[in-house]
Amino acid sequence: MTMIQLYGSPRSGNTHKVRMALAFLDLPWDEQLTDAAARQSDAFAAITPMRQIPVYVEADRKLRDSQAILTYLAARHRPGDWDGHRPEERSEIALWLSHAANEIANGPAMLRLARQFGAVIAEAQAQAVTARILPVINAHLSDHRWLVGDRLTIADLAASPYLALAGEADIDLARWPAIGEWTDRIAALPRFPAMPGWPAQTAS
Repeated sequence: MTMIQLYGSPRSGNTHKVRMALAFLDLPWDEQLTDAAARQSDAFAAITPMRQIPVYVEADRKLRDSQAILTYLAARHRPGDWDGHRPEERSEIALWLSHAANEIANGPAMLRLARQFGAVIAEAQAQAVTARILPVINAHLSDHRWLVGDRLTIADLAASPYLALAGEADIDLARWPAIGEWTDRIAALPRFPAMPGWPAQTAS
């Protein structure tokens, strides 16, 4: 069996989306730590011209973008269960993948980037996006254990890391208890891989 190579970094929420998928699928992988300097190298550009993490490499297959990698892993290893059995489920999962790549990335994830890594961001815009999306997610999770259906899907994997790390963005999740309960639920799943800022939880 070809060893999967995952290029990423320990504190990258996007890397953690893929890390969770691999762990929950019980697939062995070799993590290649790729810091900002390494991402500017010619060697990394040969792997991905975007010079961004995560990158998934398996034999001659190279995939970039965490949402795309999750979609591939679901279709290959958990078709239907992780990416939707019916058109209605598939469309809902696509919606949450879009939220992960847009509102969550440009709101909570952007605020964390500024607070933890000193990035210069459009602060007012990131705060406005965050204020718009968190009530939507919290209201949905107040009535649902998982984002789509009655089980974990790639919607949960895509949307959860930067919300679990909201405290690092100076976001008080006490205001959004359903989100906190959901990220704890994910962290209590068997084989959950802890990351800095998001520890494993004991299943209740």
